[in-house]
Amino acid sequence: MKRDTAACPHCGRSGKKAAAKPAYLAVSALMLAVSVYFWYLPPRGRAAGAPAAGRDPYGGLSAEAQAYILSPEAAPACGACMASAGDFMKRRRREALAARTGGMALVPAGEYPIGSPEGVGDPDEHPLHLVRLAAFYLDTKETTIAEYMQFAGSARAHYPEWSAPGGKFNVETGTYTYYRRLSGLITSCPDCPVFGVTAGDAAAYCAARGKRLPTEAEWEAAARAGSSEAFSFGAASGIGDYAWYAGNSAGVPHAVGTRRPNAFGLYDMHGNVWEWTSDLYDKKYYAESPAVAPAGPPAGREHVLRGGSWDFDADSLRSGNRASSLKANDDIGFRCAAGLAELEGLAERDVSGPGEGT
Repeated sequence: MKRDTAACPHCGRSGKKAAAKPAYLAVSALMLAVSVYFWYLPPRGRAAGAPAAGRDPYGGLSAEAQAYILSPEAAPACGACMASAGDFMKRRRREALAARTGGMALVPAGEYPIGSPEGVGDPDEHPLHLVRLAAFYLDTKETTIAEYMQFAGSARAHYPEWSAPGGKFNVETGTYTYYRRLSGLITSCPDCPVFGVTAGDAAAYCAARGKRLPTEAEWEAAARAGSSEAFSFGAASGIGDYAWYAGNSAGVPHAVGTRRPNAFGLYDMHGNVWEWTSDLYDKKYYAESPAVAPAGPPAGREHVLRGGSWDFDADSLRSGNRASSLKANDDIGFRCAAGLAELEGLAERDVSGPGEGT
């Protein structure tokens, strides 16, 4: 008997019959979706994302059947199967991206003003210029003491100066008392921003979470949140609602996220602790900064700090204000960033497994 070349080897129906009996389309789509689901659902003993030996995302269909399903001659029922599987995978990717970006805010791609206008700020903030940035995500809150200490404890490295085993700044055993006055806060406020970490420590924390430190341009674009004013919220008179600074902090940092966020949903971009960026510092960098995705000068000793802190006045908290440091301090912390394209790639790997995604 001659084979019906228009029949789908998956559902066994021709294009005409499949079109005439919608029930078969639903059954066919359900079968393939279930097979795809169980392919990606890790069985006991196998890590999530690890492909099982000898398995394929078509649920064991022969190579001939797979080729037919993907060919122009495939019956409409096969198209319904593939559409259902495609919708299923799109949903899985969205869920994976949402998991990757929990606690982060999207800063859209676009052109952003960086620096301060003439007559405002210090010489290193000039000239005011535009830069184009790709979309990226930024943590909505500064990294906390609890979050960081969990990382340092697991890594057995990158301890804050105030807890480094055998370190001279250790609040319990060290000979330097620099952090000792904050020892009570360190133990009683796990949601306060971590401090006493270097730029290298901060970068290591972010990398361990599949993220990175923001560039200086990214940080400022996020801090401004679409505003061209000195502060994301407008006039300095409203700063107490948005920031912990010398005027209201009582000389200590405070739990993150307890002031109002900016228009992008980011907390403490003004005040609480200075924040490390990935850029090295050059006071003349803005005169030669690239117009697209600037990443700072190629060499330098200090890293750029942004945002001001609980120990500084309101002017230091301006979106355009620049500072720098070589060492850790009691009012320097950080938050992490990640490019949208980077996160989409990681989400694809989460869904497809190592080596299968982009």
